[in-house]
Amino acid sequence: MTGGTDCEHSALFVPVPEAEPIVGQWRAVHDPKAMTGVPPHITLVVPWVPPEQIKPAHLDELDEVLSRREPFDYRLDKVCWFGDRVLWLAPNPAEPFEALTEELSEHFGTPPWGGKFDEIVPHLTVGLSGYAIGASLADAGDDLRGRLPIECRAREVTVMCGDGLCWSVTHRSMLGGARARA
Repeated sequence: MTGGTDCEHSALFVPVPEAEPIVGQWRAVHDPKAMTGVPPHITLVVPWVPPEQIKPAHLDELDEVLSRREPFDYRLDKVCWFGDRVLWLAPNPAEPFEALTEELSEHFGTPPWGGKFDEIVPHLTVGLSGYAIGASLADAGDDLRGRLPIECRAREVTVMCGDGLCWSVTHRSMLGGARARA
């Protein structure tokens, strides 16, 4: 698979389907990425390889690296904020996500967030302030506090490509080398 010309960005995400029933309604109004096809997830590396440069060898390497990592359990158990602008849920433990981010960014030479931040903070973004009319992001945080923890299992890493308006999964790599589902 090579990247499409209409895709501007690629990313490596751990999808978190277990969170959708709890965070979905809040993300729908507070997270612009939710409206572009990005499911609840924990970001590992963004930007990843430029989509037009993704070759089958990149995906084979990704599969190989992730085949050495076993699936793992974690819980989303804390509501957090980046300042007063971004509401997010913290995975516990965070270390497996940090280790995956470090390994993948080093392997592919693609620093997370383009090297913009000094610290890796694994998180599931619920929303950004200023995107909704009606219920506030603080209301979302209050609601979510009463609905945690969310028990989760990291099984795969998805490659998503997008142009800012529409994102789609272009590849799935399974942790532990299990076969990707169709």
